Amino acid sequence: MSGPLRPRASRYGQRFGVATGHHLATRAAATQLERGGSLVDAMISASAVLTVVLPHATSLGGCGMMLIHDAASGRTQALNGSGIAPAQATPARYDGAIDARGPRSWITPGLVRLWAQAYRRHGRLPWSALLQPAIDLAADGVPFSSELARNLHLASPQVRQQPGFDAAFRIGRADREAGVPWRQAALGATLDRIAAQGEAGFYQGPVAEALCRFASETGGLLLADDLQRITADWREPIHQGYGRFSASVMPPNSVGPLMLAQLQRLRDGFDQGRDPRLLAQILQARAILPALHDRIAEPDASWPWQGFGAGGELPPQRPDDPGDTAGIVLVDREGNGLAMLQSVFQPFGSGCVDPATGVLMNNRLSEFSLDPARHNCLAPGKRPVHTLNPYLVCHRGRPVLFAVSPGGVSQTTTGVQCISNAMIDGMRLPEAIDAPRWSIARDGQIMCEPGFSPIVVERLRAAGIDVVTGTLHPFYFGSIKAVRLHPQGVLEAAADLRREANAVAW
Repeated sequence: MSGPLRPRASRYGQRFGVATGHHLATRAAATQLERGGSLVDAMISASAVLTVVLPHATSLGGCGMMLIHDAASGRTQALNGSGIAPAQATPARYDGAIDARGPRSWITPGLVRLWAQAYRRHGRLPWSALLQPAIDLAADGVPFSSELARNLHLASPQVRQQPGFDAAFRIGRADREAGVPWRQAALGATLDRIAAQGEAGFYQGPVAEALCRFASETGGLLLADDLQRITADWREPIHQGYGRFSASVMPPNSVGPLMLAQLQRLRDGFDQGRDPRLLAQILQARAILPALHDRIAEPDASWPWQGFGAGGELPPQRPDDPGDTAGIVLVDREGNGLAMLQSVFQPFGSGCVDPATGVLMNNRLSEFSLDPARHNCLAPGKRPVHTLNPYLVCHRGRPVLFAVSPGGVSQTTTGVQCISNAMIDGMRLPEAIDAPRWSIARDGQIMCEPGFSPIVVERLRAAGIDVVTGTLHPFYFGSIKAVRLHPQGVLEAAADLRREANAVAW
């Protein structure tokens, strides 16, 4: 994925490293850090900007998950802001399958609750100041993102027919194009209300009333009580040794343990060459991901994710209907760091945009199963299996890498490759991110980017495994945002341009 004109952040930072899914979000985070803000202050500011500039991937109507590490105590905390099924969302409401899009595909959004919980524990600057960059961008206008335009071009008729979609993303009969000015007055007003009233400005009052009215008018299930009930919860992360290193991820309901399960089975292969290690990664992932995916329900962090064998199947996934996510990584030279992901699930989520608030709603409810025998069976108030997988890596108890990537369940395989490239093969972070990657479809097919090891491809095919190569949907290979800590506080920040991303270290 490299090229002669490829922009790249300096690896020789001195104070902070920032990587996000959009240059304006990176700027917002950097501004708060320069003002003396905490990492959480910077996260909230960048996160709010992302909801304005990349609404196909994230929205106030979506969810988030975050890991934060405190260098002084050596403690890592996990904050789960994933949404819950509305009280009216029962299997009986659906005839054979949960709606993939539309008003009955929403879970109660948890992103704003995550902001508030994180701020209560780690905030430093005035709350209202953190949202001002996003308010200004929404109210005054921002150039329509090239990544947003690409996803709009790919949007299916099922998405386009949803209430509020055309008014939000089209002008007359034409899609908005990259670079054209784009004002979102209603969204700006919603953000302004959150800035003035905190989380109550979203979950209570006029915004909450408008969202529930929008649900009622369009056949949705969201009620005021659902918005009152949603929480963002502090939890203990899960850790896994990987040779000289250890990795930390979100506990279930995140798929993070699937990444740790892959690392666990690979930790004895460090002395192998790169091709044998790549082959082992692929074979292990192909064996264990189907077995474990449905086991990631919502029990407590002591859930025994280790030790499951092969078997089972992942739910089918259409290659032309991928997931999408926006990410934030923030690190300082002392080793404090934060990795956060936020999402509406698939591009444009449900497709529904409330005209009164400017909020696009997620379609995460469709991640539930209707099979009562599955751990992930739909139930009111329940969190679904969640594809968000922020992670960090430590060496001898000191953090050395914070990273995130979009890509659905393939966030886990992308994470394994990033960690192996950077930590085991010793690649510079841009090289570790740029290296051609493999991914796995839910039917077990292996997909390899151009330039991926032909030796590994040949061995996979010799074993009777279906392998496709060439130009494939970029969803499968993610878009890593990462910051690496070198000795003496040197920071190396890098952003993966498989999708829109930006990084800086200074």
